[in-house]
Amino acid sequence: MIEQIKNSRRVILLEPNYRRKYMPLGLAKIASMVKSNGGEVFFQRVYTPLCEDAVCITSLFTYDSDKVINSIKRIKFLSPDVPIFVGGVYASLMPNHLLKNCPEIQIFQGYSKELDSYPADYTINWDLDPEWNDFSFLFTSRGCPNRCPYCAVWRLEQESWINDKWSDQVDLNKPYLMISDNNLTYQPIEHIESICKFIKEKNKKVIFDNGFDCKHFTTEHARLLSTVKYYRTGFRMAFDRIEEDGQFQKAVEVALKAGIHSSSIMAYVLFNFHDSPKEANYRMSACMKYNVFPYPQQYIPLHSTNRKSCRVGEKWTKNLLKCFRHYWLMPAINR
Repeated sequence: MIEQIKNSRRVILLEPNYRRKYMPLGLAKIASMVKSNGGEVFFQRVYTPLCEDAVCITSLFTYDSDKVINSIKRIKFLSPDVPIFVGGVYASLMPNHLLKNCPEIQIFQGYSKELDSYPADYTINWDLDPEWNDFSFLFTSRGCPNRCPYCAVWRLEQESWINDKWSDQVDLNKPYLMISDNNLTYQPIEHIESICKFIKEKNKKVIFDNGFDCKHFTTEHARLLSTVKYYRTGFRMAFDRIEEDGQFQKAVEVALKAGIHSSSIMAYVLFNFHDSPKEANYRMSACMKYNVFPYPQQYIPLHSTNRKSCRVGEKWTKNLLKCFRHYWLMPAINR
């Protein structure tokens, strides 16, 4: 499939019109790959035929599946013979659901090491908010050994892999980096050292978007990560389960002692899985004790295909979910 896309001459890169913040990194890498082989690419959010010989569609959350399916149906109606390639989270997690609704497509599941070796194409207008136009987006590694039942990562990235070309994929004209590795703590300390060294030498600010595993965070991690500059709350951890109580606090204390300022730290806090409101509130409050910003992350089942059927945990109510999230997203001055 990668070879088919690589050898196409005119490719439409389609991102269905769902809400998102960041660049569609897979499409941005496909753009570089196609161009490097002499082809042309055209980014769209609503399909318009351009005499293309392939359409590549990305997908994000499964609950936006209707937008992906409707995009494919529009293509099949307007250009019934054009090959359609679909990748991304929804396509990888629910290929049978997608094929049932759109049988005449090709699905790419997971990620491609070959595609990951290409830099993102920043010459295209990706329809980003101005804030994110100043970022380089990249993965330096893939994989996570944890098999958390609420997480998609181990289903998508089943093998640990370090991209030895990652530093070549940074646009040095942009002042900030968004590093989206799903578990950097899992990688050799030498790899993290090389990342920190690069960030310092190039005088960049960074967001480690998917963060560090509190269970395995060490003083050596903290020492290295204290040497770089962060964009806002660019140092991120998670306090997803009450079983991590004590481990999370210790990891934060290690980070603070090494010199990482609390204003640079954000913690993802999962709620509505198997927890109770009391447990979730305890975890949010534990972050506040360190002046760490807690971000309430509501659990939505990985195979939920729409936004309307909100999953309500056995110890929650729909109203409690709404109130909990709204309360903790209010400015901290109210607490």
